[in-house]
Amino acid sequence: MKKVLVLAGAVILSGCASNKYSQPMVDGPSAKLRLASVPSNNNFINVPEKSECIAKKVGSNNHIATLGVKANLVRSLSRLNMPAYDTELGDSHQNEVYIPAEKQFSFQFNGVGITGFSPGQNDSGGVLYSWCRKIITFMPKEDANYEALYDYVELPNGKETCGVKLFEIVLSNEGTYEKVESSNYKVVENYCD
Repeated sequence: MKKVLVLAGAVILSGCASNKYSQPMVDGPSAKLRLASVPSNNNFINVPEKSECIAKKVGSNNHIATLGVKANLVRSLSRLNMPAYDTELGDSHQNEVYIPAEKQFSFQFNGVGITGFSPGQNDSGGVLYSWCRKIITFMPKEDANYEALYDYVELPNGKETCGVKLFEIVLSNEGTYEKVESSNYKVVENYCD
């Protein structure tokens, strides 16, 4: 059992140490992206294998960041001193990374929350989970600052679902930074077959 724990710890640490999004891109220009998640759930952000539809399984080499309580556990917190940081949201719900610029870039939010309990009904100790996934695709500009916000939105029928928005962080005429929703992004909500 000790060997399994040591091996699991080594795999987790080596994955964190080799995250290519924690440094500027070596093969071209970079931009910065702040990933933010308002709900208190865990959110795993990755580069999808297909940008036109959402896959339920994620490749292990495509990890960008982890948000939420799990971010503290896996030490997946990164600050690049981007402007307009939301101090009220908290560090575990925001992560700043480098992304490739001047070409299409896609990333996928994978938010998970507990929806209930049903002891003996599944292999997770009776905990029922709900996933909400969205892909954002856009063309980042070199040296620009962006923020992607994952939040819950209310539907016309009164129910909630996850939603995402992409903002560019720009310097205003008054000399302060503000978040302006980008007009240059696409949200994918459909799942792959």
